[in-house]
Amino acid sequence: MERMNWLSRLASRGPGHRVPQGASLQTPVMADPETCLMVFKNHWSQVVRILERRGPRAAPGGADDLSAVRNHTYQMLTLLAEDRPVSSAPTGPGPLLEFALREDLLTRVLAWQLQWDELGDGVEERRAEQLKLFEMLVSEARQPLLRHGPVREALLTLLDACGRPVPSSPALDESLVLLLSQLCVCVAREPSLLEFFLQSPPEPGAAPRLLLFSRLVPFVHREGTLGQQARDALLLLMALSAGSPTVGRYIADHSYFCPVLATGLSALYSSLPRKIEVPGDDWHCLRREDWLGVPALALFMSSLEFCNAVIQVAHPLVQKQLVDYIHNGFLVPVMGPALHKTSVEEMIASTAYLELFLRSISEPALLRTFLRFLLLHRHDTHTILDTLVARIGSNSRLCMVSLSLFRTLLNLSCEDVLLQLVLRYLVPCNHVMLSQKPAVRDVDLYGRAADKFLSLIPRCCRHHAPSPPHPEHASWARGGPSREAGKREDITGPGSPSVDSSSVVTVPRPSTPSRLAFFLRQQSLSGSESPGPVPRSPGLSASPSSSPGRRPCPTEEPGPFMAVLFAKLENMLQNSVYVNFLLTGLVAQLACHPQPLLRSFLLNTNMVFQPSVKSLLQVLGSVKNKIESFAASQEDFPALLSKAKKYLIARGKLDWGEGPTAGPAPRRSDSLVKSRRPSLGELLLRHAHSPTRARQAVQVLQPGRDGAGLGLGGGSPGASTPVLLPRSGAPERQGEALRVKNAVYCAVIFPEFLKELAAISQAHAVTSPFLLDTSEEGSSPLISGSGPLNP
Repeated sequence: MERMNWLSRLASRGPGHRVPQGASLQTPVMADPETCLMVFKNHWSQVVRILERRGPRAAPGGADDLSAVRNHTYQMLTLLAEDRPVSSAPTGPGPLLEFALREDLLTRVLAWQLQWDELGDGVEERRAEQLKLFEMLVSEARQPLLRHGPVREALLTLLDACGRPVPSSPALDESLVLLLSQLCVCVAREPSLLEFFLQSPPEPGAAPRLLLFSRLVPFVHREGTLGQQARDALLLLMALSAGSPTVGRYIADHSYFCPVLATGLSALYSSLPRKIEVPGDDWHCLRREDWLGVPALALFMSSLEFCNAVIQVAHPLVQKQLVDYIHNGFLVPVMGPALHKTSVEEMIASTAYLELFLRSISEPALLRTFLRFLLLHRHDTHTILDTLVARIGSNSRLCMVSLSLFRTLLNLSCEDVLLQLVLRYLVPCNHVMLSQKPAVRDVDLYGRAADKFLSLIPRCCRHHAPSPPHPEHASWARGGPSREAGKREDITGPGSPSVDSSSVVTVPRPSTPSRLAFFLRQQSLSGSESPGPVPRSPGLSASPSSSPGRRPCPTEEPGPFMAVLFAKLENMLQNSVYVNFLLTGLVAQLACHPQPLLRSFLLNTNMVFQPSVKSLLQVLGSVKNKIESFAASQEDFPALLSKAKKYLIARGKLDWGEGPTAGPAPRRSDSLVKSRRPSLGELLLRHAHSPTRARQAVQVLQPGRDGAGLGLGGGSPGASTPVLLPRSGAPERQGEALRVKNAVYCAVIFPEFLKELAAISQAHAVTSPFLLDTSEEGSSPLISGSGPLNP
């Protein structure tokens, strides 16, 4: 019969293991069951003589007794692992196991060996060897040993001994976790065994004990293989607890598992870097390749993913308790203050961490508590989202990180987020004239909104001769009233941007956007908001209400979130290309939602708003005028525009096969929100920090010139452009070059954004929108504010 050398395997089970002195390394000769039983009994008889003669002692000869018992025990358990039931009784124990159970062999030997602990020397080494021996027996036995009470009692005795004060060592920890993992695997195969390991308390009224569980908990936040092995074993127990009310109550009521997980997250977060070394001007979020190289962050993410997995599979009592501890023990006392640090670098880091956490969580219960923290928790006197929304108007880096966070929030397709962001301000319809309220649910069947968006494309950005205006919207192109406008003095309503009729050219409604528009299609972005005036964010130079382009938010306005987005849009010529990618993508993502209030506010260009409320059309009209003014003042504008467009297209082609940015899976496949393809902006924002890709794009345009073409600026020296951003010169010259660069890229992005909005408008007209009743009698839970996050 084939037989592996078990002692060799035992020696290879981990560093630090030492083969017991005197143990034979020869493979035992396996004979027939009767011979094996005879050899087994012979080893046991010699052990019994020592056990009955005297207990452990430090006197001469005591160490020899210990060595002899260990050697005989190794031989017996090696034979026992190979034992199997006889053919006449296939469901019963094998002959060696039957004899061992009758003699209570394991418990007696272990009890004798544990008495040596009182002598103090070599305790951790002996304990590691005992653990490895039992692990071998459990993992390699050819019959289900754990079904038998004496075997379980011996294991529990050993695990109980591991809780005594013993000097820890890597070998001891490794052996303990390995044994516990094997036991959890065995119990997972036979779930009925789990409650057999739930011990009754020794004292009346005390809590029960589940040593399999309590011995694993201290290793839950360990790094490396040891911690991962402990988390995997605990996850098996969590899954088993879901079907066992007794075990579920034990974990929730009589263990420190949930507090240890939550407080462990807090401790691990405190060790994260407070400043992130960003790889390039385009950086706006942490990707897997970023955080895998940061040991502290990698360990935190492992623990967070473990919490997510536990909540997925554990008993409901454990789920609820863990979620509460994470909210009250990590989010409120740790994440809240971290998001309100006064240093801009710390704000960037904490916001990027939060976005990464939200993107990594998949379990609804855990995601819900993060959203509850963001939407409802107040730090000092303001909610978390008050602070985050205010930062959109901050410097470029903090703005980009904040927009990335909002993209992730909106990708969750959570109605509470939309409610807090925009809908709570739109529901009263105070932003429109009273006579316009019935038109909120109108659908633009004739694509007039698409035409209006397309007509805002600056003349200087068009390369082809325009087609003649279509008769049904020629009146708007001339600046006159349309049939629908009727008695209104201007088709775009009071306060609309003045449009020179000589510069307004109606182009045919596109069935699909242009090639560049297809590449630029910009990506789902979102954020969240809460009512009231937006507070001043610590570390910013001015409060949001006094920042450039920011106006107060009276009750008829659509809330501070839309106000800050529109202010940032109106400032497109000064924004970096990366900010504009994120910003236009966020607005487009909001416009995709088939919600009448959002659709009418963003896309219905015939709505008449209150005089103090700017429409998206007005904001875009302002940007159009600024682009045309800039183009008129720049002699080489056509050449710069052509180079910028070619560069972006070439860069997008390089990254086209990379796929979209990582994010939560879509939840509504039939929604416009999730129907968009990967965009150039996405791919640039994902890969533009790589100097190699920038050089490749340049070489596609101008082969043989290493980095001499048009670059995005701020990247590697070889990828920058002397045309748009000189690498040297007076500060005034560099500032002017940066202004020109941003404006030229804005002129590329802006027409494609308009085409995107036109395509979205047409898509709304040909799809069946999810209509919500905005009347008081039939308000939905979303509109009435009775969503799941409300207390």
